[in-house]
Amino acid sequence: MHGRRRFLRDALAVLATGPALGRAAPAPPGGAADFDALWRAIDEGYAYLERGQDWNSTGARWRPRAAAASTREDLVAALEGAIAELNDEHVTLDAHRPGSLRPVPTATDLWAEWIGGQAMISAVRAGSIADVAGAVPGMRVTSIQSKPVEQAVRGMLRRGRQADPRARDWALRRLVAGPWSGPLAIETEFAGRARRLAIAREDVPAAGTPPLIARRIGEERDLGYLRVKNNLGDAGLVPHFDAALQQLKATRGLILDLRETQSGGSPEVARALLGRFVTARSPWIVRAPRGTKRGADLPAEQVSPRGPFAYAARTVVLVDRWTAGEGESLAIGLEVAAKATLVGTAMAGLRGDIRELRLPGSGIVLRYPAARVFHANGTPREVVRPAVPVDIVRPSGGPGDPILYQALKLLEARAPA
Repeated sequence: MHGRRRFLRDALAVLATGPALGRAAPAPPGGAADFDALWRAIDEGYAYLERGQDWNSTGARWRPRAAAASTREDLVAALEGAIAELNDEHVTLDAHRPGSLRPVPTATDLWAEWIGGQAMISAVRAGSIADVAGAVPGMRVTSIQSKPVEQAVRGMLRRGRQADPRARDWALRRLVAGPWSGPLAIETEFAGRARRLAIAREDVPAAGTPPLIARRIGEERDLGYLRVKNNLGDAGLVPHFDAALQQLKATRGLILDLRETQSGGSPEVARALLGRFVTARSPWIVRAPRGTKRGADLPAEQVSPRGPFAYAARTVVLVDRWTAGEGESLAIGLEVAAKATLVGTAMAGLRGDIRELRLPGSGIVLRYPAARVFHANGTPREVVRPAVPVDIVRPSGGPGDPILYQALKLLEARAPA
């Protein structure tokens, strides 16, 4: 309560004293109210608001711009500016401007991170625009949009966050994702040679695709492969999944590919899919309120068997940087409750369980994590790593999909008779 009063007092002071803001065009109905609703939601419910994070100052900086917004685009810019100061890929809006940076990993095909003080591209979505443009894992980024990468990253962060490793990774990934619409130029170095990536970003709706792929694979066609191509937010996925599992019921092993579950999702859908792999009520995940540092001492949520049978053969789960949100929860739930083996790279590392708020004036939807999420062993979900890690920068096993290759190796290695 005291924090909210201080924020409103500071915001009113800025409105009263800022000469440019005082002469701004009249705000569309709801600009200030929308900002206040967003600010309160984060202040009261965001699970990762740290004690040292000055959210009051963020409000004082951005509320005047929201109140003075003369267009929807101006309002979106103000709301984006505020949530960007959280440096959290899991805090998003369902609206954007053409020049807005794309959310990660939902709308990007590149994954970048700081490794040994260097800005590196560590993952590229196969068959994507960036892949076609020549991006490969292991490239060192030297500049983005003609600006040296260090300068560009520091410009994305407020003073005091510029040395924070998590914030620096967030800024680098957003910059490498590029705008929703327009050209993206990335200068790189690879194998001692300079390379320029010219990527054309287009803001077009994703093409409709089947929610999953299911087939028999392996030398004897006795292994199942099930690839989910859905963010786990649509309950309509569940009957498709059930039908696919029925088709693969008699296989001696299953590869469940979760590398296209790149955002959001529903805990109910994840729990429904997981229920097809357990024979008794089992723990699978821990959700906890703001301030919780460890999940080991909290009770885990339970998953119950669902459907006519439980798939009981060995299950291997494929994960990478595009396994995100509830995709991450499902992966670690399968590891806990179904004794599945995770194979791949680190996942997206999105923090927390999402809550939605529709802002009262514009109708824009804010999504933010309102609960912390942990593996049943107490490890924060965002730092869980697969049991079988795969180095996609220096893969083994020849050409093709190195993660799938390692999964097949596991399943083709039959237990001795």
